[in-house]
Amino acid sequence: MKKKSILRLIIISILCLNYLTGIALAGHPAIEIMNFYADKPDDKTIIEPYIVSILALNEVANGRHLPEVKKFINWYFSKLNYPDIHGLTGTIYVYILEDGRERSMSQYDSVDGYAGLFLHLLHQYVIKTGDVELLKNNWERVEDIAYLIPFLQDTDGLTVALPGSEIKYLMDNCEAYGGISAYLSLRRIAGKTESSYYSRVRHSVKQGILSNLYDHSSSTFSWAVEKNRRSHISWSRYYPDAYAQLLPIYYDVIKDKPSLRASLWHMFKQTYADVQPSFPVEQRIIYELTRTKMEAVKNHDS
Repeated sequence: MKKKSILRLIIISILCLNYLTGIALAGHPAIEIMNFYADKPDDKTIIEPYIVSILALNEVANGRHLPEVKKFINWYFSKLNYPDIHGLTGTIYVYILEDGRERSMSQYDSVDGYAGLFLHLLHQYVIKTGDVELLKNNWERVEDIAYLIPFLQDTDGLTVALPGSEIKYLMDNCEAYGGISAYLSLRRIAGKTESSYYSRVRHSVKQGILSNLYDHSSSTFSWAVEKNRRSHISWSRYYPDAYAQLLPIYYDVIKDKPSLRASLWHMFKQTYADVQPSFPVEQRIIYELTRTKMEAVKNHDS
């Protein structure tokens, strides 16, 4: 009898642990967003804030699940590092959920791209919902995130992906440009004064992209540069080469260059539109958001 009682207690404990784990996973703000795009998380779930931000951006663009997006934004704010392993404030790590517990992995893939994308998401959310209180209540955190971009800028205007790194990615720099553009708009929405400093940062990132990553001979962008060595695009290689060409369009880096914007979009569609459903979900979202933007441009011009 005693052995049976012990076994019964073990089984009950396991069932309770599984039940509580399920609650923790289901109720996690990032998991809620992820579950809109997958049946259910694995036992060990990686929370990549960059990818979840793109999923949330898609929800905002389509006017769906906005309360869940707000929960994710607040979760993101709550997980900012003060400081991180490099002494930076306003960064965020990748997280893992194990047995219902959230654990930092004390690492991130980039700083500039994460920061720029999140500021863009926040801006799109505030524009969609008018939730200025969310912005005002977290303004110091918003400023900490925004400052990461000029902190990581090199003398050529481009941002490096990670502290101590020398590689500068087209995608990250487009996200940085979009993030600073969003930050400047958020300042106005929050009732802050104009910032000539961040206006110069925004301009210098754009000029850095056009001067150091744009290839006049092919009318394309190199997907990265390191120590003046450019990684030139091959349209036959989808990622990162071809996919990276979408970001100068989506983040309005080349908004004032309509011929280049149209040319890049045409080449990408011609090469990859038929295989678009096979893209990873976050890349498929950027493709669709860029397509929506280009259709709006076409309708406006016509």
